[in-house]
Amino acid sequence: MTLPTDAAKFDYTARALHWISACVILWALLSGFYMAVFELDTPTKTTLSRFNVALTFVYCPVFIWRVVHRVMCPPPAQITTLKPHQARLASAAHVAIYLLTALVLCSGVLMMEHPFSIFGWFFVPPVLSDAQALDWFARLHLSCNILLLLMVTLHILAVVKHQLSGRAVLRRML
Repeated sequence: MTLPTDAAKFDYTARALHWISACVILWALLSGFYMAVFELDTPTKTTLSRFNVALTFVYCPVFIWRVVHRVMCPPPAQITTLKPHQARLASAAHVAIYLLTALVLCSGVLMMEHPFSIFGWFFVPPVLSDAQALDWFARLHLSCNILLLLMVTLHILAVVKHQLSGRAVLRRML
Protein backbone atom coordinates (compact mmCIF):
# COMPACT_ATOMS: atom_id res chain seq x y z
CA MET A 1 0.00 0.00 0.00
CA THR A 2 1.41 3.38 -1.00
CA LEU A 3 0.92 6.32 1.32
CA PRO A 4 -0.71 9.42 -0.14
CA THR A 5 1.65 12.32 -0.90
CA ASP A 6 0.63 14.01 2.36
CA ALA A 7 2.00 11.03 4.26
CA ALA A 8 5.25 10.40 2.34
CA LYS A 9 7.63 9.62 5.18
CA PHE A 10 10.92 11.25 5.98
CA ASP A 11 13.81 8.79 6.05
CA TYR A 12 14.66 7.02 9.31
CA THR A 13 17.65 9.28 10.10
CA ALA A 14 15.59 12.46 9.61
CA ARG A 15 12.84 11.10 11.86
CA ALA A 16 15.27 10.01 14.58
CA LEU A 17 17.11 13.33 14.51
CA HIS A 18 13.79 15.22 14.59
CA TRP A 19 12.54 13.44 17.71
CA ILE A 20 15.90 13.63 19.50
CA SER A 21 15.94 17.35 18.71
CA ALA A 22 12.35 17.80 19.83
CA CYS A 23 13.04 16.13 23.17
CA VAL A 24 16.25 18.02 23.89
CA ILE A 25 14.95 21.41 22.74
CA LEU A 26 11.61 21.11 24.55
CA TRP A 27 13.25 19.87 27.75
CA ALA A 28 15.89 22.64 27.72
CA LEU A 29 13.38 25.39 26.88
CA LEU A 30 10.69 24.33 29.32
CA SER A 31 12.99 23.50 32.22
CA GLY A 32 15.05 26.66 31.62
CA PHE A 33 12.00 28.92 31.62
CA TYR A 34 10.59 27.02 34.61
CA MET A 35 13.79 27.78 36.56
CA ALA A 36 13.61 31.43 35.51
CA VAL A 37 9.97 31.92 36.47
CA PHE A 38 9.59 29.79 39.60
CA GLU A 39 11.63 29.81 42.75
CA LEU A 40 13.58 26.59 43.22
CA ASP A 41 15.86 25.52 46.03
CA THR A 42 19.53 26.01 45.18
CA PRO A 43 20.50 22.31 44.88
CA THR A 44 17.63 21.60 42.47
CA LYS A 45 18.35 24.67 40.36
CA THR A 46 22.07 23.88 40.27
CA THR A 47 21.44 20.25 39.27
CA LEU A 48 18.97 21.23 36.54
CA SER A 49 21.27 23.97 35.22
CA ARG A 50 24.29 21.67 35.08
CA PHE A 51 22.25 18.92 33.43
CA ASN A 52 20.87 21.33 30.80
CA VAL A 53 24.32 22.70 30.00
CA ALA A 54 25.76 19.20 29.60
CA LEU A 55 22.76 17.91 27.62
CA THR A 56 22.73 20.80 25.17
CA PHE A 57 26.52 20.68 24.75
CA VAL A 58 26.32 16.97 23.88
CA TYR A 59 23.41 17.80 21.56
CA CYS A 60 25.57 20.21 19.49
CA PRO A 61 27.07 17.53 17.19
CA VAL A 62 23.63 15.92 16.83
CA PHE A 63 22.26 19.30 15.73
CA ILE A 64 25.09 19.71 13.22
CA TRP A 65 24.34 16.21 11.91
CA ARG A 66 20.68 17.16 11.61
CA VAL A 67 21.46 20.30 9.60
CA VAL A 68 23.89 18.47 7.30
CA HIS A 69 21.40 15.62 6.81
CA ARG A 70 18.63 18.11 6.00
CA VAL A 71 20.80 19.82 3.38
CA MET A 72 22.07 16.56 1.88
CA CYS A 73 18.76 14.65 2.03
CA PRO A 74 15.81 16.90 1.23
CA PRO A 75 12.43 15.97 2.71
CA PRO A 76 9.85 14.03 0.71
CA ALA A 77 7.85 15.96 -1.87
CA GLN A 78 5.96 18.93 -0.50
CA ILE A 79 2.48 18.34 0.75
CA THR A 80 0.34 18.77 -2.36
CA THR A 81 -2.53 20.45 -0.52
CA LEU A 82 -0.37 23.42 0.52
CA LYS A 83 -0.58 26.56 -1.56
CA PRO A 84 2.80 27.93 -2.72
CA HIS A 85 2.77 30.76 -0.15
CA GLN A 86 1.97 28.23 2.62
CA ALA A 87 4.87 26.03 1.52
CA ARG A 88 7.21 29.05 1.55
CA LEU A 89 5.95 30.04 5.01
CA ALA A 90 6.48 26.50 6.34
CA SER A 91 9.98 26.43 4.86
CA ALA A 92 10.84 29.83 6.37
CA ALA A 93 9.54 28.70 9.77
CA HIS A 94 11.75 25.61 9.67
CA VAL A 95 14.78 27.68 8.68
CA ALA A 96 14.02 30.05 11.57
CA ILE A 97 13.89 27.13 14.01
CA TYR A 98 17.25 25.85 12.74
CA LEU A 99 18.81 29.32 12.91
CA LEU A 100 17.46 30.07 16.38
CA THR A 101 18.61 26.67 17.64
CA ALA A 102 22.11 27.36 16.31
CA LEU A 103 22.13 30.80 17.96
CA VAL A 104 20.91 29.37 21.28
CA LEU A 105 23.57 26.65 21.28
CA CYS A 106 26.41 28.99 20.28
CA SER A 107 25.41 31.82 22.63
CA GLY A 108 24.98 29.29 25.44
CA VAL A 109 28.62 28.22 25.12
CA LEU A 110 29.89 31.77 24.60
CA MET A 111 28.09 33.19 27.67
CA MET A 112 29.70 30.73 30.11
CA GLU A 113 31.80 32.52 32.71
CA HIS A 114 33.32 29.43 34.35
CA PRO A 115 34.46 25.99 33.22
CA PHE A 116 31.53 23.61 32.97
CA SER A 117 31.33 19.85 33.31
CA ILE A 118 29.92 17.56 30.65
CA PHE A 119 28.35 14.83 32.80
CA GLY A 120 31.63 14.53 34.72
CA TRP A 121 33.41 13.22 31.61
CA PHE A 122 35.41 16.41 30.95
CA PHE A 123 35.37 20.14 31.58
CA VAL A 124 34.99 22.86 28.97
CA PRO A 125 36.78 26.12 29.75
CA PRO A 126 35.04 29.43 29.10
CA VAL A 127 35.66 30.73 25.60
CA LEU A 128 35.46 34.42 26.49
CA SER A 129 36.53 36.43 29.52
CA ASP A 130 35.39 39.96 28.64
CA ALA A 131 32.46 40.86 30.92
CA GLN A 132 30.70 42.93 28.24
CA ALA A 133 30.93 40.11 25.68
CA LEU A 134 29.69 37.58 28.24
CA ASP A 135 26.75 39.84 29.08
CA TRP A 136 25.94 40.39 25.38
CA PHE A 137 25.90 36.65 24.70
CA ALA A 138 23.76 36.03 27.80
CA ARG A 139 21.20 38.57 26.53
CA LEU A 140 21.35 37.08 23.01
CA HIS A 141 20.85 33.62 24.55
CA LEU A 142 17.73 34.72 26.44
CA SER A 143 16.26 36.55 23.43
CA CYS A 144 16.87 33.62 21.09
CA ASN A 145 15.37 31.19 23.62
CA ILE A 146 12.20 33.28 23.78
CA LEU A 147 11.98 33.39 19.98
CA LEU A 148 12.74 29.67 19.72
CA LEU A 149 9.98 28.86 22.20
CA LEU A 150 7.60 30.98 20.12
CA MET A 151 8.63 29.24 16.87
CA VAL A 152 8.40 25.75 18.40
CA THR A 153 4.94 26.61 19.75
CA LEU A 154 3.85 27.81 16.30
CA HIS A 155 5.31 24.64 14.77
CA ILE A 156 3.35 22.42 17.15
CA LEU A 157 0.17 24.43 16.55
CA ALA A 158 0.65 24.10 12.77
CA VAL A 159 1.01 20.32 13.11
CA VAL A 160 -2.19 20.18 15.19
CA LYS A 161 -4.02 22.38 12.65
CA HIS A 162 -2.92 20.17 9.74
CA GLN A 163 -3.81 16.99 11.59
CA LEU A 164 -7.27 18.31 12.45
CA SER A 165 -7.86 19.37 8.85
CA GLY A 166 -7.16 15.84 7.59
CA ARG A 167 -3.55 16.21 6.43
CA ALA A 168 -1.43 13.33 7.71
CA VAL A 169 1.66 15.47 8.41
CA LEU A 170 2.44 13.82 11.72
CA ARG A 171 2.55 10.40 10.05
CA ARG A 172 5.46 11.67 7.93
CA MET A 173 7.60 12.07 11.04
CA LEU A 174 6.54 8.89 12.89
